Amino acid sequence: MFTFLTRLGHLAVGIPILIAVVAIFGVSTLSSLPVASRHKDPGSCTVALGSVISGHQRLLVTAAGMSPNTRYLEAQPGIQSMWITSDATGSSTDQSLYYNGGGTYTIAFDYYYWSGTKEVQATETSCSAHL
Repeated sequence: MFTFLTRLGHLAVGIPILIAVVAIFGVSTLSSLPVASRHKDPGSCTVALGSVISGHQRLLVTAAGMSPNTRYLEAQPGIQSMWITSDATGSSTDQSLYYNGGGTYTIAFDYYYWSGTKEVQATETSCSAHL
């Protein structure tokens, strides 16, 4: 019984010390996150009228600040989309999407990844313009 009470006493002293240590080190761990988990500023993009290619007016879509050499779905949601790959600097310039007359064009750069057993869609950046 004496051994049990001695260990219980150690536990009663140890828990507050452990809480204090976790509180002190817990605050400083935010500055030591792995690079991959740090917040990354979102990319940026623009959409404008591009060239006439094969008799069709195209959209000129440029993007920067994305992950380098990464595959994205450049999409005007529900209307048209095209797979693109960012270059080594995380940029892209593309004229694959068609201009379909006056209106607002919203373009999103989406990427996909697996979380457990589910495929997740995330948007790296998006932009819109009234053309």
